[in-house]
This record gives sequence, C-alpha cells and structure tokens, in this order.
Amino acid sequence: MQPRKYKRYRLEVPVIFSWKDAQGIRQKHVGLTREVSVKGAFVLATTPPPLNANIKLKEFRLPVGQAFPMRMFGRGQVVRVEPAPGSLPAGFTVAGGGIVFRKWAKNR
Repeated sequence: MQPRKYKRYRLEVPVIFSWKDAQGIRQKHVGLTREVSVKGAFVLATTPPPLNANIKLKEFRLPVGQAFPMRMFGRGQVVRVEPAPGSLPAGFTVAGGGIVFRKWAKNR
C-alpha cells in the first residue's frame, strides 16, 4: 500500500457543498466532513454528488476558539462515492482542488 501524499486530519464540521447537474442547474446540499487534507476532503451526506462532478465546498467553520475562529473553503472533483450502508449517510471524496483556511469575519 502506498503512503498518502498529503496528511489527512480527522475533522467533523458541517459543510455546504454544491455542483452543477447535467442540466446546468446548481445543486446545493449540506454534509459533514470526516477527514480533510490540503488537497481534498471526505464528506458524509444524505445526497452525495455524482462521480466526476466539479464541486465547491464552503462555509464550514472551525471552532478553534473565540479569539481565532476559522472558515474553510475548497473545490475539486468528486473522485469516489460510497453508497449509504443501511440508514447511514453516503460519503464522497473530493480531491484535486484544495482547502483554504481564512479568518472568520464576524460580519458574514
């Protein structure tokens, strides 16, 4: 088994994700990250995007303290979709874009 190129961090925070469907209509849903790296994330969601969709992740807030709260943004392509086992949510991996961290602006 090959070692991972980028370190993954276990991080469970809410995320809003979106993509354009086959008709060009933007689909927007909410999920929960399970792991995050500088080049992607694994997200649990009741409505995952299709494989190969170009996706945007936004507005997930890191609770790292009142003095320095952070927001993360990301984009990339869906490279894996895992079906939902039983009543659990499905999961998907977005990779190739990247994750950006920014200071949370209180006026947003």
